[in-house]
Amino acid sequence: MTTPYYEKNGIIIYHGDCRDILPQLEPVDLVLTDPPYLEGDQSNVLELLGTNRIVVTPGKLESFNWIKRRTPVWQYTWKCSGTRSLGGSACLHILTEPILAYSFPLQPLGSDLLDYALVVDPSANGHPWPKPMRLIAKLLTHWSREGETVLDPFLGSGTTLRAAKNLGRKAIGIEINEEYCEIAAKRLMQETMALEETQTKTKREKLADARVAQGALSL
Repeated sequence: MTTPYYEKNGIIIYHGDCRDILPQLEPVDLVLTDPPYLEGDQSNVLELLGTNRIVVTPGKLESFNWIKRRTPVWQYTWKCSGTRSLGGSACLHILTEPILAYSFPLQPLGSDLLDYALVVDPSANGHPWPKPMRLIAKLLTHWSREGETVLDPFLGSGTTLRAAKNLGRKAIGIEINEEYCEIAAKRLMQETMALEETQTKTKREKLADARVAQGALSL
């Protein structure tokens, strides 16, 4: 068995190719992953996953390979307009991205359109296109239960594992780039992030914001 790069409180990172490590793992409850863009067809990893509860955010171009490999039961859309990533100006034309679900959620999302601006966590420094923490937390909440194990075979900067830790899930991440393993490990060693990174504002907070705005207008 491959030695973990990081392991603490039910969260594990493996450094290596997921195709080599996946056959060594026990079955998990959910696979939630954001495969690397423009690095070839990664969809063959579907044959190595020990669950049908799979959610993938493959990007527009790569989504055709995943759909051809296995037809998802549903497709959702992440609206990411008005955002900027380290990918630069070339990414500004991307207004939406597909979310492929290979099983239905445990609880309805309420909409096929998930609107989350890309707010890059400074702790993901060095990763060109990390997904928003709130988007990943939304997917985790609807496709997994507290205490279940989540797998991300393309870990990147570790957003899936960080969100899983915040939400009381166990998690396993695999990443071939050691630099990203280090970034992910550092994020996991941080104290629990503020709740607003994984949850929408409460009604009380929204009301308070409205009162502040109204007061500013009256000045």
